[in-house]
Amino acid sequence: MDVPLSAIVSSGIGGAAVALITHLTNRPRVRAEARKLDAEAERTKAETAKLLAEVTTPPDSNAITDRPQGWHVTGSHPEDYSYGLDTQLHQSGTASAFIRAQASPRGFGAYVQTVRAANYVGKRIRLSAVMRTKDVAQHAAIWLRVDAQGNQLAFENTQSDTRMLSGTSGWVRREIVLDVPLEGEDILYGAFLTGSGCVWIDSFTFEIVDTDIPLTGEVDPPLTRPINLDFSQGLA
Repeated sequence: MDVPLSAIVSSGIGGAAVALITHLTNRPRVRAEARKLDAEAERTKAETAKLLAEVTTPPDSNAITDRPQGWHVTGSHPEDYSYGLDTQLHQSGTASAFIRAQASPRGFGAYVQTVRAANYVGKRIRLSAVMRTKDVAQHAAIWLRVDAQGNQLAFENTQSDTRMLSGTSGWVRREIVLDVPLEGEDILYGAFLTGSGCVWIDSFTFEIVDTDIPLTGEVDPPLTRPINLDFSQGLA
C-alpha cells in the first residue's frame, strides 16, 4: 500500500527522511529527462552535420550586406541569425566575425568560403581558427569539406563532445586536419552557430601540413583486412 509523504511526516520520521525519500523517488524521472535531453542534443548535432554536408554557397547570401568580404552566409535558417564584424572584440588584426542568434532561432547559421582544390589535392591540410562564445545554448564549431562534381568526398566539423563550444568562453583554438582526395575539386570551410547565443571567430589559418600530423577526425586507422566478421571477438 502506498503511504503519502504527509503520513510519513506525521509519524515522526522527520523532514530529512522525507527529503531523502523524495530524492530517491525523483531519481528515475531525472535520469529519464537527462536521457531525453542527451538524445535531443545528439539529434540536433546529427542534423547539423547532415545539413553542413549538403551546404552550397547560396546566391541570395549576397543580400546580407554585413557579411565579411570574401565570405558567404549559409545554413539551414540563415535568416534567423545576424552576421558582421566586431572591431571592439577580436583576438588579432582589427576585427573578428560574429554570428548572433535572433529571438527563437531555428536550425543554424554559418559562414562559408570556397576555394579550388587544385593546389591541395593529395595533400593533408589543417584548418584552424580561434573562437569565443557568449550564452551559446547548443554549440558553435568550425567545419571543413571537400567536394567533387557536387558530391562530398571528405567532411569534418568540431561539434564533437570534446571539441564543440557552448555556454560562455574566452578565445579557444579549434582545428581540423583532413586529407584532400585526388579527385577533389572544391574545398569549403567556415564556422557555424546552432541555437541561441553568439560566437566570434578570428584568425582562420588554412595550410598544408606534413602527413605525420594526425588526422583529427580519424578515430581508428583503416583496416588492412576484414576482422571479427562473426562478432565472436567481444567488444572493443
